[in-house]
Amino acid sequence: MLPPKPLLSFWFAGSAGGRGVGYALLLLWALAAPARAEVEVLTSIKPLALIAEAVVGDQGRVSHLLPPNASPHDYPLKVSDMQRLEQADLVLWVGEELETFLRRPLGNLPEDRRMTLLDLPALHWPDREEAHEGHGHETDHLGGHHHDHGGRDPHLWLNPENGRTIATALAERLAVLAPAQAEGFRARAAALAEVLEALDQRLESRLHPLSERPFAVYHEGYSHFVSHYHLNQVASVTVSPERRPGARHLYELRQQLQGAVCLFTEPYYDMSSARSLADELDLKLGELDLLGATESTDTYPELLEALGEAVATCLQ
Repeated sequence: MLPPKPLLSFWFAGSAGGRGVGYALLLLWALAAPARAEVEVLTSIKPLALIAEAVVGDQGRVSHLLPPNASPHDYPLKVSDMQRLEQADLVLWVGEELETFLRRPLGNLPEDRRMTLLDLPALHWPDREEAHEGHGHETDHLGGHHHDHGGRDPHLWLNPENGRTIATALAERLAVLAPAQAEGFRARAAALAEVLEALDQRLESRLHPLSERPFAVYHEGYSHFVSHYHLNQVASVTVSPERRPGARHLYELRQQLQGAVCLFTEPYYDMSSARSLADELDLKLGELDLLGATESTDTYPELLEALGEAVATCLQ
C-alpha cells in the first residue's frame, strides 16, 4: 500500500503554540488518512501514457501533461502542471533530449519518483545509414528553442520492441512502489508484449512490399519506425520543428525528392511549406501522428497501427 502524501504546504503561522497545533493536526491527519491502494503515474506525452495505462490497468491512475496537438519540444508548463508533477507517485518521460521543458522541474524530484526512458539499457536504436537520415541540412533557427537530440532520435516509442522494453521496465518500477500489485503489473506488461509482437508481424507484412518506395517526412523524428521496418525515407523538410528550412536545404530537397511518392506532414505544426513543396513536386500528402493526438487513438498498439496504415496508404 502506498503511504498518504503529506501536506507539505500545511503550516500554521504565528506563535510557537500555533505551530504546535499545526504539527499535531498534521500528525492526526496522517494517522487518520487511509493508505492509498492506487499508484498515480504522470507521463510527459500521450504515447507514454498509453503504455503506462496498459501496465497499470485498474490498479492506478495514469495521465499525461501535454494536451492534444502540443509539441513536447517547447511546451510552457502551467502552475497546475507543476502541482501534478508534485502529486504523482512516478513521472515517466523520455528525457531532456525530447522534453526540454521538464529538465528543471524533474531535477527537483527524488530519483525514485521519476523514470527517464533514455536511461534504459535495453533500448533498440536505429541504424542511421539504414534510416536514410539526411546530412548537411541548412536551416534558419527560429526562436530560442533548439531541438538538439545529441545524435539520438528520442522518439523511441515508434519501435514496438522499445514499447515492450518500456512496459517491462515500468512494471518493475511500479512493483517497488506498490508491491501488493506487482503481479498484476508484470502480467499486464507481458500481455502487452504479446500484443505488440503480433502487431509487429502484421506491420512488417503490410510495409515490406512498400519498403523501396521513397518518401519524405516533415522533421527528423521517425528513424525508429523507418529503420525497424526498413523503409526508404530519402529526406526531411527540416531537422527540427523549431527550424525553418533554409534556401540550400530546399534546393537539396527538390533534388532528393525526384521520384519520391509521398511527403508526410504532422498535425502539430504549420505545414504550409511542406504543402507548397508537395504541390510543386506533385507528391502525395500523408499525415503522421506520432504523438497519438487524435481522439481515436486509445491504446499504444492503435497508435502504432495507425502510423503504419498511414504510411502504407500514402506509399501505395
